[in-house]
Amino acid sequence: MSDKTNIAVELGIPRDNILVDSHELHAEIFDLESGEVWQSRGSVQREIYDSWELPPNFVKVGIGIGVMDTHYFRRSPGAESDGPVTERDFEGHAFIHCANPPKGGPEFPVGKDPRLLRVDKHHSLIFSAGAEFQVIRLSDGADFVQVVASTPLGGGFFEPETSPSGELDFHLPEGWTLRTKKVSRDTIIHLPHPTLAWFFKDGSSFQGPVDLATAS
Repeated sequence: MSDKTNIAVELGIPRDNILVDSHELHAEIFDLESGEVWQSRGSVQREIYDSWELPPNFVKVGIGIGVMDTHYFRRSPGAESDGPVTERDFEGHAFIHCANPPKGGPEFPVGKDPRLLRVDKHHSLIFSAGAEFQVIRLSDGADFVQVVASTPLGGGFFEPETSPSGELDFHLPEGWTLRTKKVSRDTIIHLPHPTLAWFFKDGSSFQGPVDLATAS
């Protein structure tokens, strides 16, 4: 177990709430009947993900890479209090019920890029001391921290399959700014509930709003 996973455990977070190997590809699948999003606890190789044959009511959402060093979910959607998340296996991989999306899809698209989803989730991010990450500030002053990176070779969440590896091709709406934040100590950022998630067409996602001055 990594040191960052230990931090979460020491805070009383159930071990199964913590997603490991954040900087590697993780898979998400969607239950068409319940409207639930399930994410793999561990990393999943692209070839394995592509080979999955899911039950009829499930579809693949995509695969993505986290920017944070470790992250966890305080509870699954619908739970009355923080505690163990709901779990199940798909194709021999452990998954947790991490989120529920809005039923209507993107709620407030700005042109074609980015697209906003109001996500029902209870999500916390851990960045290691010395870590750097990107933050977008909207024209109203609200800050959104990058959670998902552009997925190499495409296939990420809302990302075209033809997206070139490593290309960060996204455009900020007028009045938005992008900056780099560096933390001097291990830092936990609790995303709000619900979380506003801006997805860019290169597959990257910035989520919040967050108050970085009060991050623990």
